[in-house]
Amino acid sequence: MTIEPREYDTAIATLVRVRTDLVEVHYKPGCILAIPQMTEVQAMRRRIMGATPYGMITFIPEDVDFELPSMQVDHLETDRKEGQVIATAVVARAHMIEMLVKLYFSYFPQLHRVRVTDNEQEARAWLDAQLGESMRTGS
Repeated sequence: MTIEPREYDTAIATLVRVRTDLVEVHYKPGCILAIPQMTEVQAMRRRIMGATPYGMITFIPEDVDFELPSMQVDHLETDRKEGQVIATAVVARAHMIEMLVKLYFSYFPQLHRVRVTDNEQEARAWLDAQLGESMRTGS
């Protein structure tokens, strides 16, 4: 029997497959959100979650920085085409990052549900509700 690891590391994040329908993305303290590294995170997430529909919760620490070009790329474009992400919750620990993430999603609207907050408990409850509703309604 092969045992798959539940945690996966990239240069800037640790991804945790919590359940078959939920992945957590934990950006590392002090990392810089740049296009190549964010592309690596997205590819890893798609690889570990496979073809089943799922929700995602992302944690961005307060000391994360970003390169401006990374805000000008639609990092979730592939996900919209494939339709596997049901809902995304983002927990941003710094007000500036929270506002930037909201701005990002206004430039690149998603077909799935998105919630950006600084409150982890609120994000988890919201995401669980979205996944539950998706299970009940199929959408």
